[in-house]
Amino acid sequence: MVVPQKPMLAQFEVMFEGTPLILERATDYWESGRVSSVQEIAPQLYHAQVSGSADDCYDVDIRLSKDARGENANEANTDDQATTSSNSDHESTTDDNSIRIQSAACTCPYQRTPYCKHIGAVLYELRKQLIGAHGNHHNDDTANAHDGVIALPRTVLDPIQQHLDARAEQGKGHLLFLWSTQLREAAKTFCAQPDEERPLIPLIDAQTMLSDTIRRCHERFIIHISKHSDAYNKSCDYTEFIKTVQAIAGNALQSSDYASACGNLRLCIHEVHALLLSSENDDGSEPLLTLMDDLAMRVRCYMENVAEFADSSTAGKALNTIAQAANDKDMRQCEPLNSMLLISSALAFAQYDDKRIWAYDVIENAITRNLEYSFNEESEESEESEESEESEESEESEESEESEEDEDNEDTSEVDDETDFISDESLHVLQLFTLMSAYDLYALSNDDAGREQLLKDYPESMALTLMNAANMIHEGRLRSAYMLAQGFLLSSRDMEDVDIDARHNGLLPDLLPHGWHTIMECCAEGLNDVGLLANVYRYYILSCNDRSDTHYVSKLRNLLRIYGGLSAEEWHDVADGLARDCARNIIDRIKYQPEITTKGGTQRHSSWRNPAYEKLIVDERLSDAALTYCAIVDYPPLPLLRTIAIEHPESAKSIILDAMPYGTMGTPAFRFTVERGVDNTLTARRATYQQIAKQLRRFAAVFGDEETRVLAHEIVERYPNRTALREELAFAL
Repeated sequence: MVVPQKPMLAQFEVMFEGTPLILERATDYWESGRVSSVQEIAPQLYHAQVSGSADDCYDVDIRLSKDARGENANEANTDDQATTSSNSDHESTTDDNSIRIQSAACTCPYQRTPYCKHIGAVLYELRKQLIGAHGNHHNDDTANAHDGVIALPRTVLDPIQQHLDARAEQGKGHLLFLWSTQLREAAKTFCAQPDEERPLIPLIDAQTMLSDTIRRCHERFIIHISKHSDAYNKSCDYTEFIKTVQAIAGNALQSSDYASACGNLRLCIHEVHALLLSSENDDGSEPLLTLMDDLAMRVRCYMENVAEFADSSTAGKALNTIAQAANDKDMRQCEPLNSMLLISSALAFAQYDDKRIWAYDVIENAITRNLEYSFNEESEESEESEESEESEESEESEESEESEEDEDNEDTSEVDDETDFISDESLHVLQLFTLMSAYDLYALSNDDAGREQLLKDYPESMALTLMNAANMIHEGRLRSAYMLAQGFLLSSRDMEDVDIDARHNGLLPDLLPHGWHTIMECCAEGLNDVGLLANVYRYYILSCNDRSDTHYVSKLRNLLRIYGGLSAEEWHDVADGLARDCARNIIDRIKYQPEITTKGGTQRHSSWRNPAYEKLIVDERLSDAALTYCAIVDYPPLPLLRTIAIEHPESAKSIILDAMPYGTMGTPAFRFTVERGVDNTLTARRATYQQIAKQLRRFAAVFGDEETRVLAHEIVERYPNRTALREELAFAL
């Protein structure tokens, strides 16, 4: 069992990765001077006191250890990765990576997370004393992390590199999309011992078995006709058919008669898909979909056995049979993912010199079908549409239109017959997985020229570009990966859509929450470049539309103050400029983006709102910005109201009073007569009074109890005969 390493003092922020708010409060405590001087009370044991929010003092103990590897803890970086070797001229006696945190404890009662804000504050002070303050960052490719510079926390880069290392191990040293040693391990479970192998079911017998079960399925269809329309649906029990397919497929998957076994497997795939197509209106066809997915995956694994144990000629016949099943017209249209899963069976053959030619044949055929022809078809269709528009504008004769139709008919080809029916969605899947398969083929074949040509031919492919960037990160070429990701974003039409596409990928699942910008973020961490990382954080803040990204305000402040060396005044100037950029971004949202408002739980969400901008306004007490921003906020939260009240108290009061029920501050009714329906009269309902009480509590939170009491008395005096109103406002009277 490998024991995970303790976090380094230089990058202790990783301890708070899941609790950014705690780290933010720790920063505030440290910057406000709440940490007493840290003392070493025993070897490698440090003690300090932290003043709490209620003038209580809490004792914090931190135990450190020096890595036994010393300076060897720093691995040499290659290419454009930041160099981390120590500088002989540097006077510091400590190595950033050699000091690790063994344990941390605090006497405060907080137990919701392993580490509290008091521990975080002491760690900031301890790092400053033992490692030193952060100097100016380096932008060159050989930035030295020890010339008075603390290495940036690698909270994003480390998980990505760990995943890539595991991926490369599964890919025999390569980063692959669609092949790994796990496929081969799964295939081994299909192999039967020579004396236990069952005879292969003859193809004609398999056809008979499947035909009989399909016939019985159709005979037992139950038709359900709607009483209110002519619509109907049908249902059927597919249990017998599924068991028959599983029996035939199971018999084939354990057979060493590879060419004939693949014939039986192709038959199973064809019949399952044919029954699926005939059961379009059947709500109970889900088991058939599951059967198809399982069958395609098992066939894909079985081809690993074919590639390893069959002779070249037999292997070629078997692969060709499976490729024919994958290239079936209906299969490509309705099951594009399973179609490409079967095509990727060719990757098993790329590792064997005598069988590689079959893999190239299948993958190159897929490229022709799904990529080269499809792209040509798009250009031809655009040209034809332009020609048709011109013909309509010039009002050409009917004879010329007929001749054009004849020419169009003559242009059809065999490939056209196979592709013109495929929907855009299915074609997108086919193209995506074709590129993945081709990349894996060239990687497994050590065909660097083929791989480079593929990247050159399809520079707009998200999957290939992501794979290329991942390879650069894995090899330590972080600046090249950063430039590649940045260039891909700049060349795209919609940066946000491209980021969304990159989130859902098969290479780095769940590791790219911000798509390509996460790639840039991890590279900036590895390069130890404060400027590049700050730019990424700024983008997250500007484009924020979700509360989960509000912590980037704190991350940017910590980055620039702790690692960038900015003073509090300098940071405030930076924050003020960022706020102006956010305001301009809000204006653009209002101009070009329709407002979509949703409500989940107690939180309101609008596509025009920016929660990170709200936090920036509140944290930096930007009263003018808060007042302007609240023009688009229907119900400003209390932090924004408090910020507005700093310089614009009357505006803050107006916002709260405007949220009062109609008539609250209007003309009061007569003491003894209340006429219903009179203008400016408050509705006499308990719910209305409760709404007034709610707004008064908000008023008190901003302006205090004394002003609230005056306002409450004013409201009650307007309606002196309403006992229920007085009861609801009793807390403020």
